[in-house]
Amino acid sequence: MSRPRKRRGGTWLTLLILIIAILGAGVWFISPTQKLDLGYRAVDFKPKLLQMVETREAQMILTPEEVGNLSKKNLIQYLREHDLGVEITGAAFRMDGDTMLADINGRWGLLPFGALLQFHMTADGSFIYLKHEATTIRGVDVPTSWFHLSDIQVSLKEHLPDLVTVRDVEFLQDGMKLSFKLDWTSLPLLLK
Repeated sequence: MSRPRKRRGGTWLTLLILIIAILGAGVWFISPTQKLDLGYRAVDFKPKLLQMVETREAQMILTPEEVGNLSKKNLIQYLREHDLGVEITGAAFRMDGDTMLADINGRWGLLPFGALLQFHMTADGSFIYLKHEATTIRGVDVPTSWFHLSDIQVSLKEHLPDLVTVRDVEFLQDGMKLSFKLDWTSLPLLLK
């Protein structure tokens, strides 16, 4: 009679080891693959505005890094206003035309994770909108019912003088081109 008990004990031990291995593989799979933080650099528009005045062309180009910093700043503001059910601890943005990709790190309870968020960018006046389209973890789709962000709004107007109004936004392969409405007679006020 003792033999069946050993088999049952061995079966339970094997099952426990299998469950621990699966859980360990799951934790490894979702864990972050890079170190990220929520630090960003403020975008200084003044040199671009001065160059615009010098060339008398009412347009400027924002680099992908600058657009990424603006996006990260607004993601932080978004996180303060929305409860996602997870804590975002780091992000890095990169753009490709009108697509913005954000590598993020976070925590769900004590469990760290890394994910890739995909956004579609649109513009309306001096606002850029990041519409969350997809989330993946190591190439595996996360259902939107599990994790989804509402639109993140990036205001360009808060970085520009009142005399400058965004007329058009063009998403480039490598950055963003802003065109402006500008009363050139107000140039002395713009340079202050």
